[in-house]
Amino acid sequence: MISFEHRVLNEYRIKIAKIETLANSILTHTKPKSEEVKGASEFLDVLISETDKFYENNSTILSTNGKRPHVRSRLAENEKWNENVERFYEKNPRRPRK
Repeated sequence: MISFEHRVLNEYRIKIAKIETLANSILTHTKPKSEEVKGASEFLDVLISETDKFYENNSTILSTNGKRPHVRSRLAENEKWNENVERFYEKNPRRPRK
């Protein structure tokens, strides 16, 4: 059975992937001033605000598992979140790839 914590982490990963995919398609579009890009840009704003709300609601789970708000996020930095993330990486240092 999948735990609630695991579901939150997977959902956050999916939301971040959607944001990155849409942002990359906007940046690489052939006509950067077209209506299609403007609509996609508005939708990207909606996705970012939805992800911010999700992070606020589940911040304890996400920050204690080493997840920070997305780079495009409009959330202000929170010391509690930063402390939780730093504590996570002290306990679980990143291993270099071979």
